[in-house]
Amino acid sequence: MTGERRTITLLDDATRPKAPKIEGVTPLQRRLGQRLAMIHEYHLDQVDEVRSVMEEVEAGAESAQTLLDAISSMEMTDNFRLFGNLCGRECRMLTLHHTIEDHTMFPALYQAGAGLRSVIDRLRQEHSIIHQLLASLEGAARSAVAQPGGETFAELKKAFVALERVVRSHFGYEQEELEEALGYYAIPL
Repeated sequence: MTGERRTITLLDDATRPKAPKIEGVTPLQRRLGQRLAMIHEYHLDQVDEVRSVMEEVEAGAESAQTLLDAISSMEMTDNFRLFGNLCGRECRMLTLHHTIEDHTMFPALYQAGAGLRSVIDRLRQEHSIIHQLLASLEGAARSAVAQPGGETFAELKKAFVALERVVRSHFGYEQEELEEALGYYAIPL
């Protein structure tokens, strides 16, 4: 399957497993489960910052080097580039968020049952796609710096739009499917 088709399939909510409904989740447990959304918001703020810089570059106000610097300095990009797959692989060093998902959150939820296992497996697949998209974005940014022009900028913008679409969709899916379980099973974040 091509990368683009694989990405589209992963974004199709009809192909995403659903977590089983947990009866008796309290409002406090639900709030605890919503902590993941706060962490994701930090990353989305970084995505918004890159979009802003890209729009400035597109308008001619900034150089492609400015955009490359913004992308390369993003904590999320550094994590993917330096440590490989966000979740699902053992790594020597991870940021706190990634350590929790990989070594605490996902394993704890995996033990909770088959319904959550299929969701966790899907989330791990999506993390792999996000890693590939981040690598493509950085490569496109380097090309735009090395050979500035409309064609390289168009590729850069295409790579960013693909990444943004997948990250926003992934975060929404992860938050929705794990919210009840994170609070109910008191998974630390």
